[in-house]
Amino acid sequence: MPYLFPILQVLAAYCFLIVPTALHLSLNVLPFMFGIPLLAGLVNLIIVLKKGRSWSRQTMMNCTLIIKYGLIPFFLLGVLIALLSTLMAFLPLPLLPIFGLITVLLLASGGLFLFACAPYALSYLIKAYREGSHSLWGTILAGISQFVFVFDVISIMIYSIKDRHYRKTTIAVLSATCLIVLLTSYTIGLLLHLF
Repeated sequence: MPYLFPILQVLAAYCFLIVPTALHLSLNVLPFMFGIPLLAGLVNLIIVLKKGRSWSRQTMMNCTLIIKYGLIPFFLLGVLIALLSTLMAFLPLPLLPIFGLITVLLLASGGLFLFACAPYALSYLIKAYREGSHSLWGTILAGISQFVFVFDVISIMIYSIKDRHYRKTTIAVLSATCLIVLLTSYTIGLLLHLF
């Protein structure tokens, strides 16, 4: 049961990519863009406050890893779309500054998804500190980093390796992410060179 809601949050995030396309980017997308992450964050917060106290530190780490690692492709795709829409906003064609608005909306929505992911990670960090596994300043720094893109995943990766919890999984995810970023940047560079 503890892993059901983290898995549902990851699935909801990927559905988030499908539904705006189905709505043909109409104004109906805005409530959806901000409603889904807010609802997911509220559900996560309620679950962590009600049930999280009885779950072990390892269970909270598992929930955190499901969410953080499951959403890496989601955020990579979001960053790629935001970069492309930002580049499109600088083209001197009519209506293309709307792409700048798309970038702002994507960043705001991504930030809300980041907040929605935080309750499990914060609960893990608090439990780990109370059990004496981590220092106060390390816990505070990792807690703050849960609200900053990229640093949230890096801090959880560090703690998962430090706790010897899914060390091989963390190294594999880090390697795959680096490979995807390198291949994507190489492909974009090649496409820009061709044009």
